[in-house]
Amino acid sequence: MEQLRNAAKKVHESRFFPLLVFGLLGLIALSSLILNNTLILSYDTIFHFNRFYDTAEQIRNGSYNYFQMNYGFLQTGRIVNALYGPVVAYIGGFILLLSYNWIVFEILISLLVMLVAAFSMYWLCKVNGVSRDYSILMGSLYMIGSSVFVWVINQQFTGVGAAVMPVFFIGITLMLQKLIIPVLGVSVGMAILIQTHVVSSLIAFGASLPIIIVSLVLTKEKCKMIKDGLIAIVLTLALTFNVWGVMLSIFRHNFLIPTFPETSMQLFTVSLHGESIQSVVKPMELLIFLYVIYYVITRWKKLNYVVRTLGAVAFGFLVLSTNIVPWTRLQVEFPKLTTLVQFPKRFAVVPFILFFLLLGMILTNDKHALTLKPLHYPSRAFTYAMLFFVFALNMEANFQAINLGVSQTVAMKQNNDSVIPVNHAFSYNKKYNRTYLQDLESPNKSYLVNDILKTTPDYLPTTQAVNEDNYASVHPYLNNHRQLIKHNFKIKGGYTKKVNKDGSLTVTWYNHHSKTRRFRVTVVKYSATKLVLNGKKIKPARISQVGAVTVKAKPGKNVLTVSYRTGLGMDVIFLVTTLSWVGVFGYVIVRRFKNKKSSQ
Repeated sequence: MEQLRNAAKKVHESRFFPLLVFGLLGLIALSSLILNNTLILSYDTIFHFNRFYDTAEQIRNGSYNYFQMNYGFLQTGRIVNALYGPVVAYIGGFILLLSYNWIVFEILISLLVMLVAAFSMYWLCKVNGVSRDYSILMGSLYMIGSSVFVWVINQQFTGVGAAVMPVFFIGITLMLQKLIIPVLGVSVGMAILIQTHVVSSLIAFGASLPIIIVSLVLTKEKCKMIKDGLIAIVLTLALTFNVWGVMLSIFRHNFLIPTFPETSMQLFTVSLHGESIQSVVKPMELLIFLYVIYYVITRWKKLNYVVRTLGAVAFGFLVLSTNIVPWTRLQVEFPKLTTLVQFPKRFAVVPFILFFLLLGMILTNDKHALTLKPLHYPSRAFTYAMLFFVFALNMEANFQAINLGVSQTVAMKQNNDSVIPVNHAFSYNKKYNRTYLQDLESPNKSYLVNDILKTTPDYLPTTQAVNEDNYASVHPYLNNHRQLIKHNFKIKGGYTKKVNKDGSLTVTWYNHHSKTRRFRVTVVKYSATKLVLNGKKIKPARISQVGAVTVKAKPGKNVLTVSYRTGLGMDVIFLVTTLSWVGVFGYVIVRRFKNKKSSQ
């Protein structure tokens, strides 16, 4: 018995214990997917699967193109990854390349997202003085929390942004504690977030502003903090030049279709009724939030400025995410909110991070917190029992959500006439004489992305400025389906598409008429897109509302090559970004080597 106890203690104290806990927890959370050998096909699954499929094929074939989608999205040459988490897209593509099929990929990528969330929360707690055990517990709660788990059950990319956001708050909370900006920590944290999900980075920056203001007011070295802040901004811009530089270039020279304007923002808030309370903030998570709020308010004068500041920011963003805010009126006054914010529930990620952090700090520093102190029983056993109860109920809610998605996918696999549980999605598997079972389980990943198509029009080029006022009249979803998806099957013989080693795309088709005819080819054109038809550079005869090009095709065989001209400006952008990251890694390695040498 003593040997068993010693062995358990050794495991508990080992460096790999947090990984063991988080890994086992992740496998338990995903057990329904693993045991049923299936995946969840949800709102954004097809969109992100196409992104990852494109980068996986780029890696596999060595035909790289940072801009054009030459493999995903039916090889239309549209831009997606360059504007939406480019680095994460290539990481996902590499994981897909190693995966046997889409089921294995979704399990692996979901496990990775949860592990990143757990460790980022664990490190955030550790640097803020939370004990190791409570840091592990907070990491565990966060990885199965609603803000991260939306990736598992809905493939919403906000879940991936939530997974890495605590890394940014490591530098921000250190700044609040020491009243000195840790330039490298803040810059790298924000850079990682921007490289992952731009919307999440904007939310995180908004949450950091009041913390920065408090730090600037309290510090005695205001000039140094301002100077370090400017350095951090410049370094962040350098580390993310490939994101914002590319955005500026593309948006400056093109009209792009934005994300759809959410006309009922009030419906997508944290509320105490309906499915919102289950999918955005689960009841037991809300209980944690309320406990921390109660604790901070009732002990306000006794708590230090760090806890008070973090508590105020967390509470403010919790309110922002709820229907207490008159979002219906605000979206009328400020229509841009319908496309920029879309879903106010996104603000809830900040309370998840800061309230869990504060709970860990409270439990570490107050031995009477979350105990039966009124009954003269300040036992930590009761604390652990309460937290386990919260933890178990959260897991149960996650199991229910996963099982719902699993049941829908299993029904699809068993019945090829099942309705796809995805809005704006169409099935073309019967045209290729394939089944949903083959789409999901085959090692040929092209089956799924070619058979089940979602008409998401985000970032497609268009001939006019599209905003929240005219979005509906442009009909982006309908036009995408008609002109870039359905049109593939309209011409005799169809279009044959091949990706070249230089990253360009070649489209071949036949004009069976005896005269030159106009053909709408299912590829899109941006301002920097170069079109070469039968060996001659051309301008399209017409460009549709979703960027589809119409060209004059000669009788017989026609060959159209589509490429994206980057130019010297883009080379500078990628060079600056690469050198900045190399410089950061080099600096960290040298500093660690010097610290290790000086400590010997």
